[in-house]
Amino acid sequence: MDDATLYERMLDSMEIAYVMGLERAISRPGVTAGLCPAMPHRSVFNSVVYRDREALEAALPELARAYEEAGVLAWTVWTPAEDARARAALEADGHVLDASPQAMAAPLDEVDVGEGASGLDWERAEGVDEMCTVLAGAFGLEREPISRVLAGFERVAHIYLARRDGRPAACTAAFDVAGDCGIYWVGTLSEARGAGLATGLMRQALLDARERGCTTTSLQATALGRPVYRRLGYRELGVIEMWERRRAEASS
Repeated sequence: MDDATLYERMLDSMEIAYVMGLERAISRPGVTAGLCPAMPHRSVFNSVVYRDREALEAALPELARAYEEAGVLAWTVWTPAEDARARAALEADGHVLDASPQAMAAPLDEVDVGEGASGLDWERAEGVDEMCTVLAGAFGLEREPISRVLAGFERVAHIYLARRDGRPAACTAAFDVAGDCGIYWVGTLSEARGAGLATGLMRQALLDARERGCTTTSLQATALGRPVYRRLGYRELGVIEMWERRRAEASS
């Protein structure tokens, strides 16, 4: 499978995963946006994914109004680094470059799933509570709001949890969209890092995804996660930047 097809599958996943379960969504031809007033200053929960640059440019005033009316203080547009016109339009509209994750994907038969999570103390979680505990500790997210936002996520995604000394220490979630297994919410508490917990959970998630009939997998990688995913067999498809617009009253 070529990289262009993998990239399109990743966008399919992002369009659904970043708006699924949120309080509001805006969908226009070529542009999809999720609004999450419960997490008003966390722009990743208020994400815009686009496929048509001109449609994005035309939608920017509407998006800004919608986020402001919803009480959202920070929102972001996922932008391919090579899309210079979109970057210029976003900068002119008050957005700043916040992060530069790497778009990564692979055919599942190219990924090293090994023996899954064999050897770990792990489980498929039936709810989001313990996953949210890990995410709050790993990324400094607010525990109660994120639990409300992700409530019911287990009904549409597959949540994996690893324990250390009997306590939740790492998590990941697999979200299937049209044959692609999107990997989201990979987190490990600082005191449990280096033990391969998240990697083992990912291998198990991808092993299970093969059994469900998925044929590809995708994710957006931080600099820390990129070498791990590369070793698993993910291809680097280019930087997909997060251009954030943050109102002055938003806390950091």
